[in-house]
Amino acid sequence: MTGPSASAPDYKTCPAQAFYAEFGVCRGEAISRLEDLNLGDIYLVKPDTVWLPVTEQDPDAASFSLDLAANLPTAELTTLAHLVFMTTTGRRADVFAAVSMGQMYIVTQTPLERGPEYVLIHIETREVDFAPQVIPAPMLALGTGKQPMADVIPLQQRA
Repeated sequence: MTGPSASAPDYKTCPAQAFYAEFGVCRGEAISRLEDLNLGDIYLVKPDTVWLPVTEQDPDAASFSLDLAANLPTAELTTLAHLVFMTTTGRRADVFAAVSMGQMYIVTQTPLERGPEYVLIHIETREVDFAPQVIPAPMLALGTGKQPMADVIPLQQRA
């Protein structure tokens, strides 16, 4: 088989929670939202970070898909921003901040290394139209309040 689908994915991703601020406004906190990123802050990759392969779906929109498991549909990653980091040794690292099902991911062609400090020097946000999804909660049986809960021991009065 030939063509782009036969080649190995060019991009890798990890949850943004694996990338945290070592120094700056949100010091010690992992990234969970685009608003958690601040220009000039220094970021590190957690030592146990696992980078997963992703497939680029649309080069113009920088959208990606992530295979979660054989029995699950692929997760579509929507790019929110293009981020530019600079290491303290002067190397540039370009990454995308993407989101899927409410979780933020870092997507890059070259996975960020553990150990070097990455200074955020540029954020280029993208205009993304989101269609909100309503996910119903499981139905819960309502109690009458007359029966004591299983883990509560009733008080007994002494005669």
